[in-house]
Amino acid sequence: MRRLRIDSDIKGAVGLGAMIIFIGMILLSAIVSFTIIHITEELAQDSQNTAEDVRRDFANSVLITGAWVYDNQDDMLFMMEFGATGDPISRVDVMYVLTCTEPDGTFHYRSAALGDSMGGAPIYVWRVGDDDPNSAGFTNVNNFEPGARYFFTLDGGTQASPGGAAGECGPPHLDTHGITANLWLHIPNGPSTHQILSLSNGREIGSQII
Repeated sequence: MRRLRIDSDIKGAVGLGAMIIFIGMILLSAIVSFTIIHITEELAQDSQNTAEDVRRDFANSVLITGAWVYDNQDDMLFMMEFGATGDPISRVDVMYVLTCTEPDGTFHYRSAALGDSMGGAPIYVWRVGDDDPNSAGFTNVNNFEPGARYFFTLDGGTQASPGGAAGECGPPHLDTHGITANLWLHIPNGPSTHQILSLSNGREIGSQII
């Protein structure tokens, strides 16, 4: 009788221990599951915040998609396309920088808001498909819409002499010296874009320069 009682006590103790271990495993599983869910939610939130930061910091974008010799002087015609996402951008908030370097190291540049000739030949800006500068009553576009494409013109020259006869960095100047030029467009709330300008067929009107 005493042996049976001892066996029963041992079995009860083993069963109680197994129950405690089982309950502990359930609690541990619950803690692990909660931790995994919590970490997953935090990672998802961090990813969403990062994506929002990137969208906010680089909401606007623009690419130069075409460039041609525009006339028999030093004017050039460009096509640019804005990204589908982002906000409308005022024309005067888009800055252009045109540079080139002659073989002897002489460096030329000019920079201003798009549409501002700085005293050189007029700079025209219009939406692709709309009336061009040869149309009566033409006026420059004042705002750029996301996803839209626009034409704009630039002429050669320097910051000190934008209407100079040498037309620095324009097609005739590039052709004479056998050099290339660089064009940057800087836009607010977005990355800048850069394009190397290289003549494809001398200074012939309509020939590509990218």
